Amino acid sequence: MIAAPSLAQGGGASGADLSKVEPGSEPVLGRLQIFEDWAVGCDNRLSCSAVSLTPENLGTPYDVLVSIQRDGGPAGAAILRLMGADRLRGKIELVIDGRIKAKPTAAKDLIELKGPAALDIIRALGSSFAFELRDRKRAVIGAPSLLGLPAALRYMDEQQGRIGGRAALAAVGEGPDDLARPLPPVAQIPANIPLLATASAPALTADELTAARRLALCEAGVEAGSPLEAYSLDESRALILLACDAGAYNVSAVPLVARGAAGQRQFSIAKFDHVPGSTGDASAPPLLVNARWNGQRGELSSFAKGRGLGDCGTAETYRWDGERFRLIEARSMPVCRGAWEWPVIYSAVDQKR
Repeated sequence: MIAAPSLAQGGGASGADLSKVEPGSEPVLGRLQIFEDWAVGCDNRLSCSAVSLTPENLGTPYDVLVSIQRDGGPAGAAILRLMGADRLRGKIELVIDGRIKAKPTAAKDLIELKGPAALDIIRALGSSFAFELRDRKRAVIGAPSLLGLPAALRYMDEQQGRIGGRAALAAVGEGPDDLARPLPPVAQIPANIPLLATASAPALTADELTAARRLALCEAGVEAGSPLEAYSLDESRALILLACDAGAYNVSAVPLVARGAAGQRQFSIAKFDHVPGSTGDASAPPLLVNARWNGQRGELSSFAKGRGLGDCGTAETYRWDGERFRLIEARSMPVCRGAWEWPVIYSAVDQKR
């Protein structure tokens, strides 16, 4: 089992100043904060999101997850999402402190509100005590806790520099609508690297496999019968995902790059601009958990579950830039409390062509 990382919890610390990170430097991830029944994370672009958590004394996860997102910068828009496990259908009543606030329509277990309508409901939730979602027969299908939400919204305002502005989520004042910290320089990655996505995956000889395992420090790891994944990167290089450890719902693999002709391949540890979150010892080879390779986009992802339900852990996505894997998104959820949508704590954008 891969345990979720130990991240700071509570409402006091503001974390790293992500607005001062220079583009092209090593990615600096934001911190995830816990405010009672809400988790909040902000990324390097000052975009913040809050998600509802199942109260600690309630063993069964919610049927409905609430997500509040706000982009950074003066023009940052607010988005409210209500995501259902399987019962969010048709016209839904949003009942706040016993009064019907809105009657949106759910589509595919999702209600999404944007702009002034979203901001109005978010503010109402942040200043109220009870929230229910009812179906067309007025049966309650979800009642997410609002405990901690006022502090979570104020934290988002603080991180984005909106405290005292008329457009703030919670700390509303008489300041201008566009009161906000300026957007920091953004991390940019290549939009497209030529790949051999359709090329046949290289097969390793027994000697090559032995050499790869020796380099990855997993000679005594997963049973010899575990499948090895290999994908062509270009005419001379291939990505090798070498399974080294396995549990009930996590399989850890060391990523290698192979060069050269069949039977004579040389191996190196794949390079990353940010060490994958499940690696542990910084001197050890990087570890990807439940790794997936998207050859069309040149993206390599890792999804480490803290438990089988998948409501806690870490997730990263990297893009191959021709020499190394560059982090394009990181998500985190350090507590196992029913949240299947995790806040983004790092994001990059494609370079303009």
